[in-house]
Parts: sequence; structure tokens; C-alpha cells
Amino acid sequence: MRLSRRVRVLILPVLVLSYLITFIGIYQVQKKSLIDFLSSQALLQLNQLVDSMNRYLSFADTYFPSLVRSAEIRQYLNVEDKRFKALAVEGNLETAIQDLDEISFHYISLAIFFPNNNIEFYYENSGDPFSTIDPKIPTIVQEMRDNKIISNRYLISENDKTRLLYIRFIDRYTQRKPLMKDWEQSIAVVMAFDASDFDALRETLKKEQNIDTYILVEGGEPREVSESLISVVYKITNLGSIALVVSDNEISEQLRTLEKRMILSFVILTICSYIMLIFLIKRYITSPIEILERDLTDVLEGNKDKPNAYDSQDEVGSLSRAFVRVYEQLHSVYEVTKEMAERDALTKLYNRRTFTGCLDRVIARANRKSKKVALLYIDLDNFKFVNDKFGHEAGDTLLKTFAERLQLSVRTTDIVVNIYNHDLARLAGDEFAVLLHDFDKDAVLYKVAERILTLFEDGFECDAGHFPVSASIGIAIYPDDGSNPTELISNADTAMYQAKHAGKNQYAFYSQELALQARRDKEIETELKKRDFSEFEVYYMPVYCAQTLKIAGVEALLRWQSHVLGFISPAEFIPIAESRGYFEAIDFWVIGQVIKDIPQLQSLYGYDLKIAINISSAHLSSTHFIEKLAAVFSECQVDLSIIQLEITETFEICDIGKVEKNLALLRNIGVSLAIDDFGAGYTSLVQLLNYPIDTIKVDKSLVDMMVDNRRCAMVLSLIKYLKHQGFRVTVEGIEHKEQAEQLIEAGCDYLQGFLYSKPMPLNGHIQQVKISSG
Repeated sequence: MRLSRRVRVLILPVLVLSYLITFIGIYQVQKKSLIDFLSSQALLQLNQLVDSMNRYLSFADTYFPSLVRSAEIRQYLNVEDKRFKALAVEGNLETAIQDLDEISFHYISLAIFFPNNNIEFYYENSGDPFSTIDPKIPTIVQEMRDNKIISNRYLISENDKTRLLYIRFIDRYTQRKPLMKDWEQSIAVVMAFDASDFDALRETLKKEQNIDTYILVEGGEPREVSESLISVVYKITNLGSIALVVSDNEISEQLRTLEKRMILSFVILTICSYIMLIFLIKRYITSPIEILERDLTDVLEGNKDKPNAYDSQDEVGSLSRAFVRVYEQLHSVYEVTKEMAERDALTKLYNRRTFTGCLDRVIARANRKSKKVALLYIDLDNFKFVNDKFGHEAGDTLLKTFAERLQLSVRTTDIVVNIYNHDLARLAGDEFAVLLHDFDKDAVLYKVAERILTLFEDGFECDAGHFPVSASIGIAIYPDDGSNPTELISNADTAMYQAKHAGKNQYAFYSQELALQARRDKEIETELKKRDFSEFEVYYMPVYCAQTLKIAGVEALLRWQSHVLGFISPAEFIPIAESRGYFEAIDFWVIGQVIKDIPQLQSLYGYDLKIAINISSAHLSSTHFIEKLAAVFSECQVDLSIIQLEITETFEICDIGKVEKNLALLRNIGVSLAIDDFGAGYTSLVQLLNYPIDTIKVDKSLVDMMVDNRRCAMVLSLIKYLKHQGFRVTVEGIEHKEQAEQLIEAGCDYLQGFLYSKPMPLNGHIQQVKISSG
């Protein structure tokens, strides 16, 4: 992604995130301020309601006591003319109302209750001649009379109407508080009126500001008040409470308005900031860099000799001047670095990268001209021995000398091709290649290969000394043996390994048989990678006591029946598994399977049965493998003295000291050790005596020699020697009775071979025991 685009991509999220966090913070502050404002406004409106209510209460608290003790009430109680005294009382009440300018009454009433709770007098200002007293009032008066409450006031709220009720009991004659002995003869004076201005204010708040008010009467039935974010309550002593609740819808509407304004501000500010920043960055950063990039591109494409040095004092100008200096330095060392990149530092031959490029060009040209190209892949045998024993300096001298002689060998072959038609390269370490092209006869390849091999007759002589080094050469021809450079190198390498396995200091041509074998090895390797142990099975080969010819042990042998490739011989897959590093997992699988089978094998052949398990000698230099093996044995519930680990002798051991140490660790675990295939591998008699070995298993190849009398005597003498050194001796591969008799006479301890039994899976042993026991 280019810088200009990356700037656009990066700046926008940063701006959005920064402004988003800022505006969220501002919104939260504004939201709190709005709620605080609405709360203050609600409290102010509640105060207005309370003030309105207090005006009514002040009127009642002032007027009602004077009314109760007034001459009009006294006249009403003492004068017989009810009409006259009623008019006096009504006039007094109306005069008091008319004197009030601050408050208005839509309804006001006055009632006098006699001792039997009968209404002696009732008046209201409704103008309705048939009006009647509120039915709640007689009930309240009776409750006060029963509870001997002299005076009280009540707040009644129904249908959004607020009514105040004042009641006082007096003595009929004194108009004062009655004595308790005269309580039953007391008279109740009741004044009731609506708080009209108060209710009008409540209605205004509801309609204009969507504010609900609730009158909570003290001692009355509980009333449900809607929940809201903002609510305030004022308590009126001995009457109840006034609750003011701001509707959540009103709050939400104002918050939504605030949100819209904040979002619009956020979008406008983000867009403006983004456009301004992009313009400034492009003007002062990305555009100068793009100009510098075009300048450098012109230099790289050859359109200019060198980049321009800008006079500007900013970073781009400094960068351009630095590029000029770097370019001048690089150009001065270009020729040197080119040679170093194309050629091997030691031998001065082409390296692998350059050689691959040459091979591409040669194959392309050969394809156009319908010509052949031959690749000789050369590996120096025993070169590692020279490095290890004589040092890397001697090895380097050998490589340089061989490279010089290899070039001379090609130059003197005038019969083959012209000197300039040969490209040599050192591929890696001790591997070399010669590329021959534009030749007409394959005989040229034989002569070149033989000329190279003559350099190693009786070893290789150079300034560092005489070394037992030879060469193995693999030859592959384009287009017969490969259609591209990769295939050609791979097939020449395959042919080289064929020459090495055939005895070294030889050459071999790539063939279809080699291809099939390489393909077969690749298929086996592919299947081994799957580690599908369900395809493996352990067979057990009986080992017989030489004296009693009874089964004294069994050897666990691995068999592989692949679902893809069919039966694969251990001789095929074991070397591949060892060389590719897969055999550790296989060994541990076999060990685990044998441990599972031991109880059944002991039930068949006895608890003294010796169980032999093969492990690759490739593991003997790995302390990690030995420790892991010890952990497996420590976890199993098996007597380790019956287990014998057999180490194949066919794998060349390099670090003998480490091997001896690891063998001692195995002995300390409690298992016994045996050398398998003795006589077919690398173990010398001196090493054999140093190893902590209990048993030697003589290889079948020595047994097969016993047909010759002289060799038979040698084999029997070897067995006697091993016995004399204290080893138990097991002989493998016995197929004839005469061999067995001679070996028993020589003193061998155990016999194993098809003469007695073939290897079988565990089920085969179970069936055989059942048949023999009959």
C-alpha cells in the first residue's frame, strides 16, 4: 500500500476515534447539565405549586379559627330564626372570599354538625339550590368524634381536583374547645374548599411541559407514582405530599435533540479535519516523496545516470542527498559485489544461483535449436572425513585444487566440445556440476565423466596432502531426463546417489529404473509422514533354546501393510524412516504395542520369556531418545529384566564415546542389550568388547557361508570366541538342520530361523499354541 493511500486509511480512523471519544465526553457533560437543569426547573415548578397551596392553607389557617369563634356562628347557634342566622353566616363567608385577591375559589362550603352527626347547616358557593355535602365529610366527622379529635385538616385529591377540609369541634355555648365530659354534646364546624389556582397550575404543567403531579394524602390509600429520571417531592405537615414527575418522554426528546446536534457537529468537524490534514500531508510530505520516487525509478530503469540532490532543507531534501551518496558508493563496488554474488568465494566457480540462471538460458536455447543439454552432478566421497580429521583448511585446499583441475579437464577435451560451451559451478560444500551443451553424441559424456574420475585414481593429491577421496557422478540429459532445470538437477542428483551406492568413484546415467525407485522412495516417505500406525502390525519371531529347543524368547518384528502401497518390506521403509527422522515415532509405537502384548505372550510361553525389541542405532547418539525411552519403561508395569533391546549393526556410528555412554544408561534402566545382525555392519571386535552388551546375534549372511568348509570353520570359531568373551550368542537365519547341529556343537545359546518357525502376529501364536495343546 502506497504512503498516500496509507495516510488516508490511517488518518480517518484516528480522527474518528479521537473526535468520537471527545464528543462522547461532551455529550455526557451536556446530558448531565440538561438533567440538572430540568431537575432545577422541576424544583422551581414544585415551589410554585407549594406556594399556591400555602396561600390556600394560610387563608384557611387564619380565617377558619376566627369563623368558628365569630358572632355569626354564635348567633346561628343561639337565635331561633334559622333563615336569619344562615344568611349571616353565608354573608360572613362570602365577604371573606371577596376580600381575597390572590386566590380564587370555584368551590367553598361550610357545614355545622350537631352531636348526633346530623347536618344542622350547610352552605356552598356553587349556586346550586340542590347541592349536597360531600359524602366523605360526615364519615370523617364521625371518625374524629369517635376518636375525640378536637381539630384537624385533611387533603382530598380526586379526579385531578384538590380539596382542603378543616374540621373543629366546639362547645355550643362557649364556642371553645369542649370539655371531655361534654364531648358528646360538642358541635363540629366544617369548612371545605377547592384549591382552584393550585389545580389550574397543575393542569398547565401537564399540558405545556408534560409534567405530572401527584397528591399523596397522608394516611390515605397508597397511590402509584410513575417512575422517572427526574422527580421531586414536597411534604406538607399533617396533610401529605406533592410529587412532581417530569415525563421520561420529555427528557428523551431533549436528549435526542442534543444527540442530533452532537452527531452533526461530529460529522462536520471530522470531514473538515480529514480534508485539511490530507491536503497538508499531500502538499508537504507525500508529493515530495513521490517526486523523489520517480527520480529514483528513472535511475533504476537507466533513464538517468544518478538521482537528483534537492536543495530543500527538509527531510525529503536530506533523503535525496543521502540517496545520491549511497548510489555513488554502491556504484563504486558494484563490479566487486556482482562477482561475489555470482561466484563461489573459495573456488571462484559459479555458485548455485548463477548456475541455475545459466541452466535456464541454456535449456531455453537448446529447446529453440532442438539440441541436448547434459548435467554432470559431482559429489566428493569421503570429503567429510578430510574436514574432520585434517581440518577445514585442508578441505578448502582440496576443493580449490579440484576446481582448478576440473576446469583443466574440460578445457583439454578438444574431442568433446568447445571450451566456451562448458559451465562449471560449485553447488554446495563438496558438490559440483558441469553443464555440457551443443553436443551431438552421448559418447562425449562418457569421456568427460571418465576424465574427471581419473583425477581421483589412488586418491587425490594436493598441496595439503594425499587424501582418500573419490567422486560420484550422476548424469541427466535434457530433454530426455527432465523438461526443466529443477527436474534436471533432481534427476542428476538421483543418478549421483546411484553411483555412490554402487561403490563410489563411478558415474551413472539417470534411467527410468532410477526414476521408479526414486518415485517409490518418495511414495514411501509420503506415507510415513502420515504416521498412520493402524497400518502397522507387530509380528513375533520365536527364539529357541539351543539345548532344549523350546521357545525361550520372541523377537518383535515390524510389518507394514499400507492401504495405498500394499505390503512394504522393512528393508525398504526402515532406511527411509531412519534417514528422514521418522523412526523415533515408529520405535516408540512398537515398544508401546509390545508392552501391551507381553501379558498374553507370557501366558503362552511362560513368565521367563525374553522379549526382544529392535531399535535403530541411529538413536544411540541421542541422549534425548534414551531419556524418553527410560520414561516409557518407568511407567509400564512390566519386569524390565525380560526386555532385550536389539541394536542394528548396519548403521554407521560416528560418535562412539556418546554411544557407549548412552548404552550404559540403557543398562541402568534394567533392560538387557544385544547387537543385531553382527557380521553385516560396522562394529569392530574392539568396539564390541567396550560396549555393555549381553547378547550377540550373528547375522544370517554368516550362517549362509557355512556351506563352504573354510568359511564354516571361521563362523564356528567366531562363535566360540564370542562365548569365550562372556557373550550370549544367538544365531539368526537357520534354515537347515545341519547348520543347527554345527552351531549347537560350537556352543551357541539360542537359535532362530525358518527351520523352526516363521514370524507371526500375536493371534497366530495363540492359534498355534491351541493346536499344539490340542
